[in-house]
Amino acid sequence: MKYKSKSQKRIDFIDLISEAITHDDIFGTINYKNQNEDQIKQFIYPHLVDSLAEYIVEEKGIEKAIAKDQIKKSLKWEGNVNTTVNHILFMGTQNRPDMVLEMNGLKIAIEFKRGGKGSDLRSGFGQSMVYATHYDFVLYLFVDTTDDKRIFNATTGAMKLNSLIIYGIYITLNS
Repeated sequence: MKYKSKSQKRIDFIDLISEAITHDDIFGTINYKNQNEDQIKQFIYPHLVDSLAEYIVEEKGIEKAIAKDQIKKSLKWEGNVNTTVNHILFMGTQNRPDMVLEMNGLKIAIEFKRGGKGSDLRSGFGQSMVYATHYDFVLYLFVDTTDDKRIFNATTGAMKLNSLIIYGIYITLNS
């Protein structure tokens, strides 16, 4: 049996999280164009908890209820009054990611933005760069709310940008 390298395990773990927050059950169910970011995050949170719990069940062979409890302790988000996502002071401003996952020896910041302009996309990208100074990985999900998917379809050529890793920042566009 050949074991995956540590870096490949990390990439697979980041991919798992990315797939959980962009799953069709989420964006095929809610009308994300008319929901604010908090409502979208509130809908994503249980899907992320379930996906990570299944991962723990497979990895450690424990019961799903116990795995969910472990995940809920490891996944902090601003929508949960029992957890605190700390601010990061950077160039005189305070920012904090929408969610923080501390698991498998990694600290992962998750940022969500929605919008229909390039400035909306850039805003989240800038925040993600700030978070990259304090976290091992940053997952940035941008939800394109334009009717014609202008931002999602903005790339040219044969290659389409759905997700990209830049210096520990994992960027995903969803339409």
